[in-house]
Amino acid sequence: MACRDVPNKSGMDCHDDIPHNVRIRRLVALDPEHFHTDMRHVDIGEGVELSAISWGGPVVVETEPLLTRYLVTVPLAGEITVNSGAGDVVADTGRAVIIGPRAETAQRWSADAGAIWLHLAREGVEDEARHLLRAEESGVTLPERRPVDLAPSLDLTRAPGQPWRATLQRLVDLLDEYHPESIPPHRLTALRRDVVTGLLRATWQR
Repeated sequence: MACRDVPNKSGMDCHDDIPHNVRIRRLVALDPEHFHTDMRHVDIGEGVELSAISWGGPVVVETEPLLTRYLVTVPLAGEITVNSGAGDVVADTGRAVIIGPRAETAQRWSADAGAIWLHLAREGVEDEARHLLRAEESGVTLPERRPVDLAPSLDLTRAPGQPWRATLQRLVDLLDEYHPESIPPHRLTALRRDVVTGLLRATWQR
């Protein structure tokens, strides 16, 4: 999803810099004549950030462990093949890939690939998991914080992935239409939490 192709009403910065929390070790343009980074990025608070990115052509990307973040890659076009040590996972418009904080990856983006990157702070995910556990167990106090393992991919064509993708799209559409500071806080908070909670319900491996 190139910057120039999308109305930029949200105040997202359009630049050629990769977000600081994506730790890229190596980036190789396989078609240098067409290579250019199109990026829009917004921090919506509470450890949740969104990027929209395309490279203009096919690329190979190697990342270091994110350490404090989960990164969910949701393609808008093309294919992204991600290997985090357990074989290839192919993301496309019907499948998202989830990269955990400890994973190194080797990725190959097709020439027409464009994606949403959903950045989630590890502590925020762990805290939301505690709230889910308390609700499920009808508890009074929150359970202790613990590491949260998410599945490496999510099918977006059926439940629970399909409704989660729709929730993410509502958040993206809201940010395309309004600057984050002009959105009523309760509305942004609710959507932000629905995105994190929905992802946990769909991919948390317990």
